[in-house]
Parts: sequence; structure tokens; C-alpha cells
Amino acid sequence: MKISSSKSIIKSLLSENIEFIFGYPGGAVLHIYDEIFKSGIKHILVRHEQAAIHMADGYSRSSEKIGTVLVTSGPGYTNCITGLATSNFDYSSILVLCGQVVKKLISQNSFQELDNLNISTTIIKNFFPLNCYYNIQYLISKSFDIAKNKKGPVVIDFPKDLTNNIFKIREKYPFIKKNKLKYKKEYINFNFKRPIILIGGGIKNFFNFFLLDKFVKTSKIPFISSFMGLGGFNYRNLYYLGWLGMHGDACVNNIIHFSDFIICIGTRLDDRITNENKLFSPYSKIIHIDINKESISKTIFCNNFILIDLVYFLNKNIKKKNILNWWKFIIFLKKFFKKKYKNEFFFCKPQQIIEFIFYLSKGKMFITTDVGQHQMFASKYYNFNYKCFITSGGLGTMGFGFPSAIGIKFANKNKKILLITGEGSFQMMMQELSTCKQYKIVILIINLNNQSLGMVKQWQEINYKNRYSHSYINSLPNFKKLINSYYFYSFSFYNLKKFFYLFKKIIFKNIFCFINIYINQKENVFPIQIFNKSMCEFITFFSIKKYEKKFNFNYL
Repeated sequence: MKISSSKSIIKSLLSENIEFIFGYPGGAVLHIYDEIFKSGIKHILVRHEQAAIHMADGYSRSSEKIGTVLVTSGPGYTNCITGLATSNFDYSSILVLCGQVVKKLISQNSFQELDNLNISTTIIKNFFPLNCYYNIQYLISKSFDIAKNKKGPVVIDFPKDLTNNIFKIREKYPFIKKNKLKYKKEYINFNFKRPIILIGGGIKNFFNFFLLDKFVKTSKIPFISSFMGLGGFNYRNLYYLGWLGMHGDACVNNIIHFSDFIICIGTRLDDRITNENKLFSPYSKIIHIDINKESISKTIFCNNFILIDLVYFLNKNIKKKNILNWWKFIIFLKKFFKKKYKNEFFFCKPQQIIEFIFYLSKGKMFITTDVGQHQMFASKYYNFNYKCFITSGGLGTMGFGFPSAIGIKFANKNKKILLITGEGSFQMMMQELSTCKQYKIVILIINLNNQSLGMVKQWQEINYKNRYSHSYINSLPNFKKLINSYYFYSFSFYNLKKFFYLFKKIIFKNIFCFINIYINQKENVFPIQIFNKSMCEFITFFSIKKYEKKFNFNYL
């Protein structure tokens, strides 16, 4: 039996168990859209192509499925670039089907024709230009395999004439064979006194989640997380100490500074983790376990690396020295740098708001955030269950949160989704309110409104002597009227007590609700590391750097 090339595309997607396509139609992909209309496949119409990528990103990260996007040529594809870079940084499995002008017009500066390959080659895992219509089935199959295993965006470029219904090909789906790895248990010896395990976003796999728990409890080595690793483990694990980085826990940044052996699992060791590379963890040897060779010794030289699947390493048994004194030192640091903030009864404190949300939700909601101060407050004061934290960590894309929350809801229909955002980020993608109305999406949105670009303002206070150059927003909309115009529920609060009573009721309702909370403008995220210094040097926190030489490391 022979079928049209456009129908073959849809058939190939269905063979990969695709549930949704997020997209926006245009002239170069109308053959495919016509076939979507005939097939009845679930297509989600977005209001901006960037939102389609973010929705597919949230969908993929919350479900371990491949997020699929369909956009047209030219501006349709260039609108996706920010989303592609976001998913590439955070290793999200996405397939983008992109339209292109007919083959004979390529490279002639024709209408809506761009060189998509060279535009995006540095921010995607692979790019396939369709040259022959009979390659369609193989390219889609291959693309899904790459997106799943390499964890990143893959793009297929479709010239419009090759998706025409006049081309008929044999209906035969080419499944790609996957080799199964065999694992065997081995022993490895650690001849170190102050070991630490550092996990990153690469740990977020359902199988690895339980293996990590078992590995840590067996080895009894304490572990810490990068910002992207949050939600990749059981936060109730007694060996978990917190997360490190620029705005991370002060005690954790000190712990990794004084460690003598670091086991890095699924992390890039980027600049937000290491600060000044030359001063990062001066006493330690580092081994790096990763499946992606490009992440090994990218910023910090590793004494040894294991380029293998994480499951193989976690199945190993550990032999190590007694680290009782190391644990005593860790407990001392944990008590010394206990997280504190001053309670305020006259203003809404973002820290209190996040702690209230965790108390009422018991950590059972999917949390997604935009980028800024609210993102840091959420990560510091909310304890995330497995895979319940989704944010833009690598690229830091403002506007990511709202469309990703919609994508998460499509993947988890019976789960509660909470978006924590700021007024600056929300305005970048608020046109997707129309998408929520069309598809009856039910999510909760907490807008921590300080009427400024919070993180920019904080840096201007610290580094530019309070010269607030374009960091305040003087023309904010009336969010309540905006949300109500889409016939959604909306509330505004200045009082913490009133918010608490409302959220207690709303959390059990199956409605779309936007809660705008005016918070103290002067509230900043601390600690913050001093630029180009070691991990244990902070602003507004006591630093033990000057006492470093007095520590007896032979005793520890």
C-alpha cells in the first residue's frame, strides 16, 4: 500500500506514540496541516512559536516523552530559536518539524526562506534537511532516537513540495534497533577522607532516581545538587545537604570548597556552580560520570572521568575510609549557616509565601518558574518531590514558565500545576492565556509582584550603587482585569494572611486562577557569591575563608 508523503509524516509520528503536536500553521506546512485535519491527531494551537517549544519542553521534562513541534518556514522557525537554545541547555527531548520553501527556490532569497541549518547549528543536537520524500519515515525514526538518547532538540527541515500529496511512498515504518547495555557489579576504592557526591540535571530519570537513593544509602557519602538537579532525587534523604551555586546554600558552598574528593554525576560544572574556576574546590580530586563527552572537563579539569551510562556507575559498590569526622564538620557548617530570613508582618515576604505554598501543597504539585528572584526563592524555600521542579536553568529564559506549565498540564492531566512567576517574565508570554482558554487548561499562577525586574535591580544595588537603570516597570497592566477578560479567576493581595486563607481553598479547586501578590521591593536573594572568588566567599553572609588555614585537614 502506498500513502502520500504528508500522511507518512503523521503515520510516523503516531508510530512513536506522539500524543500532542504543539504548533502554529503557515504556508510551508499546509500540506501537513491538511493531513492533521484528516487524521484527528491532537494539535495544540499556540499564539507564538516560542511558546510551542517551551510547551513541548515542559511536556517532555515532566513525562519522559518526546515533545513535538510543527512550525512554518522563515519567521515561524526563527521565533523558535530561544526555545531551542533553552531546551538544548537543559537537555530536553524535543523534535521540531519545520517547513521550508520548495526545493528549486532554496538559496535564492525567496519569500520566507532562511538557512535554518546555519541559524541553529550550535543550539541543537542534530539537523536533518529532507532531500528526498522517500526518506521521511527514516528521518523521523532517527530523529526520535537521537532526541531520546542525546537529550536535546532535533530539527527536520521539510521543503513544501516534498510533503505534497502527489508523492506516494510505501507504508513501512523503519524502527531503529536499540542496543541494550549489560551491567555488572564491581567494587571501587575511595582513599579519601572528605568525599562528596554532586548531582546535576542528568540524574532526572525514573530508574536512576531509585538507584541514586540506594547508592547513597549504601556508600553513606553525603550528596549535594546543582540548581538543575533539584527534583531529581528524594529530598527527604538524610544524606542530602542542599544545592550549591551562585545563590545556593552557604553551607553547601563551604562543604564543596573543603572537600577532597568530588564525584560529579550528570552535571556540566558550569560557571554558576564553580564561580572562579582556578579557586574551585582547591583540595579535591574530581571524577566525572556522564554519558555526554562534551560535558567532561568543559570548565573544570577532572582527574578521572567515566564516559558511561549512569546506571552502570550506580550499580557499583563503594569501599571507602571512615568519614565520621567529615560528617561532624558538615553538621557544624549546617548549623552555622542555617537558612534565615527576618519575618515581616506589614509586607508580603516571598520566602514566607513559598513556605506557605509548600506547607499547604505538601510538595505534591508540579512547580514551574520563570527566571529571576522568584525562581531563586522557589528553589530555596520549596522542597521538591521527584521531577516536580521544571525551570530554565542553563539559558535562563524569561517567559519560559507559563507555556511550560501548559505543556506540563497536557502531560499530567490529573496533577496540580503551579507556576511561580514575576510580572516581568509573565508579560513575555501572557498571550498564551488565549491557548489556556481554548483548551480549558487548569493551572494556578502565583505572581510575586515587586513592580521591578528583581534580579536586575539587585545587581544594580550591589554593583552599580543603586543606579536603577531601566529595571523598574512603570506601566504594568491591571492583572486582575487582564485575567478576567479571558473569564478566568484572579485575585490581588498585599496581606499575607488573606493570601494564606485563599490559597488554602483554591488549591483544591479545579480552576484556572491567577494570584497577584505585591511583595516588598527591597527583598533580595541571599547569599550571593562574590564574582571571581572561591565558593566560600559571599555577600551578606559571614565567610570562613580567612579561617581556612586554621582547619586541621589531617584530622578531618
